[in-house]
Amino acid sequence: MGKRRYALVGVGARSRMFTSAVTRHYAESCELVGLCDINPGRLALRNRELEEHGLRPVPTYGADDFDRMVAEQKPQTVIVTTRDCFHDVYIVRAMELGCDVITEKPMTTDEVKCRR
Repeated sequence: MGKRRYALVGVGARSRMFTSAVTRHYAESCELVGLCDINPGRLALRNRELEEHGLRPVPTYGADDFDRMVAEQKPQTVIVTTRDCFHDVYIVRAMELGCDVITEKPMTTDEVKCRR
């Protein structure tokens, strides 16, 4: 059986523990196959960090390309670490696309949606 495929949406500071778990601590059974974020600079930084640890960079996608990332990279699980007010958007969409989801708390907020 192959490695479980993970994609990560939201690559800010809080996502580092998930990236580290998938790419280093559990690398024998996990594979990071895609990164998605609104900020291209953060995506580039995360890939540089992976390379600094001797790992290969992974494909990156803008926030508007989430569906394309899932279609192209075929993750089994999406890890959602975006700003809290966007958690529900990506949780629901990932499940609609057939993925399992891991997210940090809160799963959703009742505040007015923040804008990008």
